[in-house]
Amino acid sequence: MARPRRPRDPILGMGTSVAAFIGSVPGPAPADPVLVTSFAEFVHAFGSDEGETAEALRLFFDNRGHRAYVAAFDEAHPLRSLDALALTAFNILVIPATARPLRPWHTSLAVAAALLAEERGAVYVADPPAERTTANVARWAGSVGSSRSTAVYFPRLRVRRPSGERDLPAGGAVAGILTRTDTERGVWVSPDGERVEGTLGPAVELDDATVESLGLAAVNAIRFVPGRGIRLWGARTLADTDAEWKYVHVRRLAAFLEQSIQQGLQWVVFEPNAPRLWTRVRALVRTFLTSVFRSGAFPAATADEAFFVHCDRTTMTQDDIDAGRLVIEIGFAPLRPAEFVILRIGLRARPRGDE
Repeated sequence: MARPRRPRDPILGMGTSVAAFIGSVPGPAPADPVLVTSFAEFVHAFGSDEGETAEALRLFFDNRGHRAYVAAFDEAHPLRSLDALALTAFNILVIPATARPLRPWHTSLAVAAALLAEERGAVYVADPPAERTTANVARWAGSVGSSRSTAVYFPRLRVRRPSGERDLPAGGAVAGILTRTDTERGVWVSPDGERVEGTLGPAVELDDATVESLGLAAVNAIRFVPGRGIRLWGARTLADTDAEWKYVHVRRLAAFLEQSIQQGLQWVVFEPNAPRLWTRVRALVRTFLTSVFRSGAFPAATADEAFFVHCDRTTMTQDDIDAGRLVIEIGFAPLRPAEFVILRIGLRARPRGDE
């Protein structure tokens, strides 16, 4: 059992590389999501290397993904499939079932998945329905909404299997690339330009004009680049018109910072909501953000240009203080020095009257 955090313990970075997949599985559906750390482990757990979920997991591990939970898709009640992840911690969500030919539940499931990803601080890599043209993919992406926690990639990927060549949705590969980038370079690094492994190439070759039109719909392209192989061509979220949240890596970095700070400060629940606590919280959060800054997360020359931390009477009302609502405001500059994205993080401390 993990030792409880103490007031002077440093804040540690939370993991960012656990994926969750929801799709059809062979045999009886497991009651709980199954954790697998390799494709061989998936085959051993489910007894088959065929089907939509197996193919998505194969691409995930081909692109150096590490850990994935697999939950069964409920054919009769598609939206209930998301309930299987209620107690599962994940950072990336893929639903291979949405890559089937268009069904009545496709858009509602994608919208619900986007909301779940937002609630959990994850990114939903949304696979468009099969047999979509470029125009239809753009239209479908628009129907999902403007979620800052959702990214769409097109086209599908062509692979060679013993039975011949086939085209597969790209979500599993993109999820693997995100975890690979986290591990090798950091969660703050954009996946734009990253190499796609385990595939013959995109199922459709996109010209520059098509890539531009997809970009206007916040759909990211996958392209073959001469001399560089198959690459992700974009890192937009569906919140493309929101300057703060238009990029996948900014959303993932924000979630990493928020979750790490929340987890590292759980001990404040035992402390009175007073200036002494605020000073300690500011110092610990600054130390954590300084370590992230020194790791290269913020394109700034100084810490003052990279982030700020407020936790005082400017972030809390007297009612907040009296009720034990501790509010921390941090700003971080993920794209340009001193251009801050603002996060407000709420924690529970002891009410002021309980001192």
